[in-house]
Amino acid sequence: MKVVNIVTQMEAGGAQQAAMNITDVLRERGYDAEIWFLYMKRPTYRGCQGVRVILNHRPAWVMDYVRILWGLFILLIKQKPAVVVTHTYYANVLGQLAARLFRVRFRLAVQHNPAPTYPRLARWLDLLMGNTFFYTTNIAVSGAAYHSFDDYPARYRERLKIIHNGIPAPDLTMSRENARCRFELPLNGPLIVNVGRLAAQKNQQLLIKLLRHLPDVQLAIAGDGELRGALEGEARIPGVAGRVFMLGEISPREIGCFLSAGDVFVFPSHYEALPFALVEAMAAGLPIIASDIDAIRDLLVENEGSQVGILVQPGDEYGFAQAVKSVLEDDSLASFLTDRSKARARLFSLAQMVDAYEQCFLEFAHEAG
Repeated sequence: MKVVNIVTQMEAGGAQQAAMNITDVLRERGYDAEIWFLYMKRPTYRGCQGVRVILNHRPAWVMDYVRILWGLFILLIKQKPAVVVTHTYYANVLGQLAARLFRVRFRLAVQHNPAPTYPRLARWLDLLMGNTFFYTTNIAVSGAAYHSFDDYPARYRERLKIIHNGIPAPDLTMSRENARCRFELPLNGPLIVNVGRLAAQKNQQLLIKLLRHLPDVQLAIAGDGELRGALEGEARIPGVAGRVFMLGEISPREIGCFLSAGDVFVFPSHYEALPFALVEAMAAGLPIIASDIDAIRDLLVENEGSQVGILVQPGDEYGFAQAVKSVLEDDSLASFLTDRSKARARLFSLAQMVDAYEQCFLEFAHEAG
């Protein structure tokens, strides 16, 4: 069976990683699986098996969008996939429209963020397509993402279901010292680590501000994005200069090594659906401090209400600083959070995620047969 995952842009984001993980595991299970990026923002996955890119740069004018659509049409004609899975809102719109026009029978749209965070046009088009059954299945990657559609029409929600994102086991073979050497980080002193796109959503600016309250602490951020210049400027201000390390985008295969360098993982996002970086940090055994928002509560609060990380109100600079101080100064608290987060991370396995997607394919095939 030919399965194609379509993603808007190539970069090291959570949706991109999910699509790559699904593609890799499906190929291991005998599927003819590929991933198509509508355009390249950064060359994260260039050269990887089964990867195609339609436009080699970010679209700048209307003809670039025409080229993307035309390239998508050509690929669908030539490859004739049985299943198309689209990730991120613009890929959902363009990919699902093209798949429907070319009579791909099984079409899964994946919602990676809460509905209110979508651009207005993308949200309206998604509502229209979900309401007219362009999507044979509509997948939300977390409970928070799923419930963000609660006020949508019943017809839209009829095909909406939850499949939690899952991660492969991180590579944790590198020692703390070797990991710091690998990424040219200071060998001594406590280190906050963070992974994510450098964007307003991820709120890394707050991480830099924390260092004003934590004079002996350093910060390393792995990621790239539109706010890199602004964040590098913030990192040069008196009181934090010399203690912030902006590593840029690193390979997803090296995330485990990077996390091994840290003492605490801090994640101050304003909104999320199900953040891969946070699950990876949990699996790596780092104490977690994160924003108290619905998607993160889904990860860090167990069914009986106990927390496996410390939750702080989004934007609360002093609250985050105090939480970091408490973890760094209390070994028993850090050890407790490490054990609980590692156990919780096992619920978000890559195998379980791909099993759920594969079950959708098999159900479609049975209904069609």
